[in-house]
Parts: sequence; C-alpha cells; structure tokens
Amino acid sequence: MNFIELAVRWRHGTFVLFCLLALLGVFALTSLPLELQPGGDRPEITVTTTYPGAGPTEVEDLITRPLEEQMEQVLGVQEISSSSRAGRSSITLEFNQGADLGDRLVDVINRLRQADNLPPEANESNVELVGGSSSPMMWIPMVPTDGKGNPDHFRDLAEEVIVPQLRRVEGTGQFLIVGGRQREVEVKVDPRALADRNLTIGDVVQSLQQNNRDIRGGPLILGRREYRVRTLSRSQDLSQIEGFVLRRDASGTVYLRDVAQVQMGRKVQDSALVFNGTPTVAIGVIRQVGANVPLVAKGVRDTISQLEAELNRQGEAVRFVYNYDESQYIEQSVFLVQGNLISGALLATLVLLLFLGSLRTVAVIALTIPTTLITVFIVMALLGRTLNIISLAGLAFAVGMVVDNAIVVIENIFTHMQRGKSAMRAAIEGTQEVWAAMLGSTLTNVVVFLPLITVTGEAGQLFADMAIALSCASLFSLFAAITLVPMLSGLFLDQAEAQRMLATTVTSPSLPPPSNWFGRVQQAVYRTSDTFRYFQTKLEDFLATTVSWSIGRKRIGRRLLILGIPVGLLVVSLGLLPPADYLPEGNRNLVVLRAEPIPGTSIPEAIQQSQPIQDFLRSQPEVDRVMYVDRPGALRGIATILKPEFATTQGLTDMVDRLRAKASDFAGYRFVIPTRLSIFRDPGKEFEVDIVGADLEQLNNLEREITGKLREFPGVRSVRSNFVMGAGEIQVIPYRERLAEVGLSEAEVGSLVEAALGGRLASDYIDGKEKLDVSVELKNTAVTTPEQLRQLPLFARGQQIQLGDVAEVRETTGPDVINHVDLERAVSLTVSLAPEAPLGTLVQQTEDEILAPLRSQLPAGYRIELAGSADQLAQTVSQLSHAFVLSVLVTYLLLVALYRSFLYPLVIMATVPMGISGALLSLVLVNLLGWVVPLDMITALGFVILTGIVVNNAILLVDRALQLQQEGEDYDASLYNATRDRLRAIFMSAGTSVLGMLPLAVVPGQGAELYQGLGIVLTGGLAFSTILTPTVVPAMMGLLRDASLVTSTPKPTPPKSKIQNPAYSIFHSDEADQKL
Repeated sequence: MNFIELAVRWRHGTFVLFCLLALLGVFALTSLPLELQPGGDRPEITVTTTYPGAGPTEVEDLITRPLEEQMEQVLGVQEISSSSRAGRSSITLEFNQGADLGDRLVDVINRLRQADNLPPEANESNVELVGGSSSPMMWIPMVPTDGKGNPDHFRDLAEEVIVPQLRRVEGTGQFLIVGGRQREVEVKVDPRALADRNLTIGDVVQSLQQNNRDIRGGPLILGRREYRVRTLSRSQDLSQIEGFVLRRDASGTVYLRDVAQVQMGRKVQDSALVFNGTPTVAIGVIRQVGANVPLVAKGVRDTISQLEAELNRQGEAVRFVYNYDESQYIEQSVFLVQGNLISGALLATLVLLLFLGSLRTVAVIALTIPTTLITVFIVMALLGRTLNIISLAGLAFAVGMVVDNAIVVIENIFTHMQRGKSAMRAAIEGTQEVWAAMLGSTLTNVVVFLPLITVTGEAGQLFADMAIALSCASLFSLFAAITLVPMLSGLFLDQAEAQRMLATTVTSPSLPPPSNWFGRVQQAVYRTSDTFRYFQTKLEDFLATTVSWSIGRKRIGRRLLILGIPVGLLVVSLGLLPPADYLPEGNRNLVVLRAEPIPGTSIPEAIQQSQPIQDFLRSQPEVDRVMYVDRPGALRGIATILKPEFATTQGLTDMVDRLRAKASDFAGYRFVIPTRLSIFRDPGKEFEVDIVGADLEQLNNLEREITGKLREFPGVRSVRSNFVMGAGEIQVIPYRERLAEVGLSEAEVGSLVEAALGGRLASDYIDGKEKLDVSVELKNTAVTTPEQLRQLPLFARGQQIQLGDVAEVRETTGPDVINHVDLERAVSLTVSLAPEAPLGTLVQQTEDEILAPLRSQLPAGYRIELAGSADQLAQTVSQLSHAFVLSVLVTYLLLVALYRSFLYPLVIMATVPMGISGALLSLVLVNLLGWVVPLDMITALGFVILTGIVVNNAILLVDRALQLQQEGEDYDASLYNATRDRLRAIFMSAGTSVLGMLPLAVVPGQGAELYQGLGIVLTGGLAFSTILTPTVVPAMMGLLRDASLVTSTPKPTPPKSKIQNPAYSIFHSDEADQKL
C-alpha cells in the first residue's frame, strides 16, 4: 500500500494530521511578530561621543579620527561613516547582513576602551544597536489643554514621569525627547572672587570632579561577618555642593560658596518642537529589534492613557496626541492584504464553481486554500521570519496557485469514475496517475527561488520572504493534493457529478425539483455553470482548431508561423521595457518638508523663520496635523499628516507638488524640499553621489559643480548636500606674550570663555531618580554678541582686564559638519526624482555625462562614486539578472531529470518567453492607462516567479501527450487529444491563479505600492501564456518530430488513432494535405 492509498483508506489519520497542522499553524501565526517590511532591522552600530564647546574641526581631529582608527579593527565591518558637528561626534558601523551584532557590540566596546587619547573634557561614548527600528515608530506630542503649556515643564514630565513608565512596555527600546530645555545644576562663579583668592575655573571643576562621587572600597571581613565598604561623597543636596572646600592653607579655608552660587537651571536649548502652532515637547518611541510593532504600540497607548488620566487628576493640563503611529499604517496595509487574500480566495472559488458546477466538488478543492496557507506559518516561525506586507502578499499571490494541483487531481479522479470505478478506487488510481506531473510542476515553482539567495541587501530580504511564502505554499498544496483531496473525494464525490463534469454537452440533465435550500442553490449553480461552460467550450473548440490547423507532417510553415507570434511579441515588448527603479516609496500618511536654515541660524530664530511655512500648511484643507521639529544634526523640518480621506497615493503626491511649487516663497533656507518618506532605507526615487577627498574647499567646489549639472537633468526635482561651508564661527586666538605679562594661561582663558558661553561640564548630581549635569558658568555674565565676548572681564593679579586685551576675537566661517566615509572626508549629494522619472536612466545619465568626465580631471586622492539607491540598484539588477538566468537553467535541468530527455524540456521552457511578453505588455498597458507602475525590484521579481509558474500548463500538455503515445496513439493525434484533455484543467488552474492575484494587482490602498507591480506582472504574464500555451506547445512538439524525421525514417505502419473530433478530421483529410 503506497502513500496515496494509505492517505485515502486511513481517512481518520489523514483528518487528524491536517487538524494538527492547522493547530500548529494557528499557534505559529499568533507567535509571529508583525512589522512593516522584512529585513527592517539592518546590522548597524552607532558610537556617539559629545565634546562640549568644540567645533566640527576639533571634534573631527580629537574625537572622530581616533575612534575611527579603533573601529576599523572591529571584525566584519562593511563600511564606517561618521559626522563631526559642533560638540558631537557620531560614527556608524555597517556590518554584513546576518552578522551577530551581539558579538560585534562587545568588540566595539572593547575597542573604545583602547581609545585612551581622547580629551578629558569629552564625555563617555554612547554605543547603540541600530535596526530598521532606528527611526521612531511613534511620535507623541504633549498638548496643553489650557493653551498655556510650558515646554520646559513638559520636558521634566517626559524625562521624570512618562519615559520611565514607557520603558516598562515590552518591546520599547530607546526614546527621543524633543523640545524644551533639560534641567541642570548651575554653579555660578564670580570671576572677581576667584581672582581675589588666586583660584581659577579649573580649580572649581577639579573640586567638583573629585568630591562629588561615591567610591567603592571593597569587602571587610570581620570574623564570620563580611561588610561592604563604600566612601560616600556624592552630594544629596545643593547646599552640600556649596560646602566643597576649594583650598585650605595658612591664609584660611575657601569654600565653593565663597566664590559661587549653586542653583537649579536649564541647559542651552538643543531642540525645539511646535505642534499645530503651539511650542511643546514630543516623545519619539523607538522599538527594540524584532519587536512586534502593533503590540508595542498598543502597550504604549495603554500606558499613555493611564498617565494622562493620572496627570490630569494632579492638575497637569495636558493631553497626548499620536501624531504618527507606524502601527496604524501596518494594520491598514495588513488589513488590505488580508482583504485581497480573502477576495482572491472567493474569486478562485467562483471560478471553480463556474467550471465544475458542483458545490461539493468545489468545497473539496477550496478546502486546500486555508489548510495550505495556515501551514506556511509553521515554516515561517521555524525560520525566524516575521509577518509583514511582503510575506502576506506572497500568501495572497499563492491563493489561486495552491488549488492548481487539487484541480488536476479532481479532474483525473472524475475521468476514472467515468470509467465505472468506485469513488475510492478512482481517487487512489487517479491521484497516482498524475502525481508525477504535479511533482514536476510544483518543483519548478520552488526551484526558481533558489538562485534568489544570491541577492543581498533590502531587496534580498524582500525576495526571501516572498520566496518562503510561495514555495512553502506550493509544497504544502502538493501534499494536500495527494492526501487530503483524494481522501475527501473518495468520501463525497459520486458518479453523477463525474458524468456531468466530463460531459461533452453543456446542458444539465433534467433534475427533480429540489427539496431543500441546498438543492435550490445547487440547481442555480448548475444553470450558471452551464451558461459559462457554453462559452468555455467555444474557446476550447477554437484553440483545438488552431492545434488541428498546425499539426501534420506537411505543415511546418504553419507551425513556424504560430511559433513566430510569441517570438515577435517578445521582441516588441522588450523594446517597450521601462527603465529600472530600485524599491517603491510606500504611501504612508506622512509628508516631510525638509527645511534646512542658513548655517548659523539659532533655534529660536529657526522657529520664528518657520512660521510662514507652518501657517501655509495649516491653511490647507487636506492637512490634519503639523509638527515642526528642529533637531540640529538630525531632522530640521515639518512633518505633515493629512486627513484620512486625503491620505491616498494621489493625495500625498498632490500635497508634495503643492509644497514644491510654494518652496521658493520661503526665505532664509539652504533648501526647502517636500518629500514622502520611504519605508525603505534606500528609496526608489532618490540616489546619492559621494565626493571623497581631503580638502574641504576642494570638496565644496566639486559639490557645487556637480549640483549645478544635476539640476539641469529633466526629472530631477532637487539636489541637497550634507555639507555646507559658511557656518558662523568666532575664533579666540590668545596673545601669548600679553597673557604672560598679566599672569594668565591659555587654559584659563579657554575655561573662562567656555564658562561664559555655555558652561563647563564638571560633574553630575542625582535628583531623585534623575541624573543631572553640573555645569560651571560665570555669574552675571551675558554674552550674546562678538563685541560682548571681547569685553568679557578677566581678573589677574588684582586687576580687571577684558578678553580683547589678551586675545584676538575673530569672526569667520567654517564647516557646519564634516562627514567621513571609510575614514576619509566626504560630501554626499542626495538627488530626488519626480515620481515618473526613471531611476535607472538618470543614474546612467549621471555616470556618463557628469561623473565619468570629471574623474579624469580629479586631483590625486579624490574620487566620485554613486551611492545609495544608485549603488544598490546596479548591484540588485546584476544579482537579479543572474538569478533569473540561473532560475531558467535550474528549471530546465529539473525537467531534464524528470523527463529523461533534453528535447521535451525545451518545449516546456518555451513558455517562459510567452509569460515574459505578457508581463511586459501588461506593464506597458497600465502605464499607458495613467497608472505609474515602475519596474522596481519587487516588480522584477515577478519575472523570476513566472519562470516557475508558466511552465506548469506546458508540463500538463507534454506529460499527457507522452502518456497517450505510450498507450499507442499516433504522434499528431496525441498532441490534439492531449490539448483537448487538459484544456479544462489549464483554464481552471490559470483562472483561479489569475483571479486569485487580481485584487493585489488592481485594488489601491495602504501598502499596495509594494506589491501592485508584482501582481500586474504575474497576472498579465500568466493570462497571456495560458492563451498561447495550448497552441504553441503542440506546434513545437510537431517541430521536434519534423527535426527527428530529418535524421531518421518513420516506421511504415502507423499506430492506431483515437481521435474523435470533426475539426481534426477536416484539417487532416487527404484533400487538405494536398492543398497544403
């Protein structure tokens, strides 16, 4: 008893097996994390180091370069990039996909410990793991309900109350707090009192550093007891700080309170946020790597609701607004995919009803859809994958495909039942007869995905999830088709249904009046199916006629003509091939207006300057919320959320176009660029140009030259640079001789300047659960202009002088930021394109017309490279092209192994160009109809998938023709009868596949941009190849016979013919042959 017979006869065991699989699938489904797109967690580590008061050049030389030299030795680093800004160094280490970031993190920390030559004023480096979650998944502004909110107070609430509570939510990682000013302890020093006591700012800082800390002492063992010894010196009260001793000698004791006043204060403002015109504070929630976004968002919302109620009870007039919540976009996108999946399943079931006309038969086949799809989740959980738009779309694409094997099995079971066999015997023998062909077609669906493992980057992650979903669905559908389907067929199918399904006429026999509602529904289905089958039969007769017209020993010209049709269409469609794009942007409800002020613009001035833009945005009827964010070094711009009814792809595009037309009206900015933020790291409508070299002035000149040329290209919307010269800078250059005369050192002057402007960080202070900085500042000193800085009072040897007496205060300009790529200075240009602009064409145009000519003129040590999406596009196109060729080759070799022939697989593989032609023509058609569907990398994946799908129909035809020839039929007759026998199965499987995918191709909505092009390619290619395959495959089989006759002589006695069709007789009469 073989496996198929065991499954049919041991039906209780088969039933229990699939119930267990369904339960495991449901359990796996509930455990899978849900996120926006696969591969969102990219392997990166950032190292951030602050160096208060230092300019970009000092930060580069003293912080960034020493740390980069250490980071270069970390194992597995693919690229090191950095930015050096005023007082801040940020280094990003990018690793190869799949790297163990835990081990790499330990390596980074160890290397940081070896960087012992950093300035003592530099703070400890902060090391963070960065994933696709590096951007906040939620932005939550705090809005005053009375209109009188204080951003500083809201900042305190966020740091001391709200964020500590949010940290308890499972899955939350880091938090960004934007707006308001942080608290600090200010030590206000009187410079005259210091000078009178012969003390310096450095003495005050040293005293704070040495005294304000607890020191561990180790264990003390006393007999049988052990004590922990600690030296407690950390201050618990501000008055204790004032009691620190600065000096004790014969002249007396000098306390800190003698020269300074200690008080609570605020740091210099480093960020600002304005929500709907109200200055406030917002909290950005960053999830942990691999966290379930909707679950994290729900936990955050529940916690915020409790906090809001509690704060309002305490008299805090505040409410929380969810300005942006990524989980909403994910849920909307997933809901759309689920709807498309259900719609596709219903459409596939409708196709089965029209073809079969039997509710019970359709139920047996349709049952394979949920049983197959639910088991895919088991594999996804075992492989550690996530649920996302791409994996769910893959399952939705598989809805119509998973019934293909079941259709073939059911049809063959009916064929055996028509011969008088019992339902159980027909189920066993009918399945055994076709399982080999189904295995071949299923394996072709699966093996095409194997070469995709060579594709790397974000595209590779997307391909992996799609491959897992489709290949696992195909394998499980084969398993269900050879076990569950024959088992259910043996139980529920009967002879009447078999006779009706395979009848040559389309008129149902007269039936007794129905006795219940099921009978009435079944009769209505019969009548509808009869009408549909009438037109289906006409189409089958037409295709059978074309087969009869082309087969025959003297009709080589006709066969070549038929073969020339798909070849000609392929040539035409390749000529219409659209240029390649990288990845789609997505259509989440978020428009960001990047507004970069002129260098040197202060945060208060930037807020005032942005007021006209905010007013314009709030006046637009489509706009729901406007949030201005100013985080120098990060985002400086305005995030705009549209009302739900306008948050469509077209609505978002219209808003971007409107803002772009208005951008030139706003003065005081380096650039004002509206954009829709891509859900991917490298968006499909942007690319970068990296200019690498040593001299900043030379880099600046090259940047201007390239920018000017890029802006002349049609399709280029904007070009922005991450580097700018001209940032305001004041340089204090001491006169050494003058300093020596008055008895001051350069260090003392530098400390006084630092204390006068922003304060010098000396220590920290624990206030409750919060750790505050202790800053040493000058008392009663306000420096707001260069002239006031020159007049800064200094005290030396009992006399007062001004800073201008001992130093030159020079106003100049310098770089705002210095960027590195792999330890070299670099400037990156980001080129944004119009939605209809072809990325691949413009990238090639940039290379040929701008970069290539410039490279021949570059000084030694300089280079210009394409980066970002341009670099990724070229790499992915190359990898995907190789994967496509390998898929075709692997599919062919698999067919060679299955058929033990090198020729018949060539006939089957000839359907691949037909599928490609249909896919390309579909893309061209939808773009002509006004849709913008670029040939991005997800869409291009469809051509690889088609390689495995379109051959299935040819496999059925070739396999059936070979069976008939083994049974003794004439070669030409076997081709004709094989086509007649398999046309219904081909149309059913193609119809269910095409209509099952159709909602994904045509239904717009959140996230649809990711897979809509793929749906168009698959449906168009499959539909086109389905129409041509029944005609082209017999013609090619005939050409194979023609080629074999050239080298061999046919046997004189032909085998018997079993053709029973008038059309074949007419086209193959002696008279017709003579006319040919």
